[in-house]
Amino acid sequence: MDWDEDLINAKYHLAVVERMMKSYDEIGDKRFLVGIIHEVARSVSFLIRAFMKRENSRGGWKNVLSKYVDDMTCENLFKILEIQKAQKNSLIEYARRDKIILLVDGKYKILTVNRIKELVKSVGDGVKIFGKSIRQV
Repeated sequence: MDWDEDLINAKYHLAVVERMMKSYDEIGDKRFLVGIIHEVARSVSFLIRAFMKRENSRGGWKNVLSKYVDDMTCENLFKILEIQKAQKNSLIEYARRDKIILLVDGKYKILTVNRIKELVKSVGDGVKIFGKSIRQV
């Protein structure tokens, strides 16, 4: 798979996340939040893979990303992958009001809808930046 296919997949999963966010805003069903975490993590994985393939790099994806995106966006992309891993490994998961509560390594972690929206925005920024970097080459 080439980097352009990975970019298309990243955009596709980001579009799915945006539709799920709209549905969550309209319906308010907490199950959307778990799906959003899963889909945004898939989008990040494809985006990182596209950057890595574009740079012909085998390791150190943070170094590759730091060439293109600011530190905050890079950190948010990494945080998304951490959240997905924590969500998969969590023994207990509650969706309460606008929060997801996870039990990770014996500690409760709280993820709010506003934080999820901020993370989704970072993925969108990363996709836009990748598109701009392609045009410059």
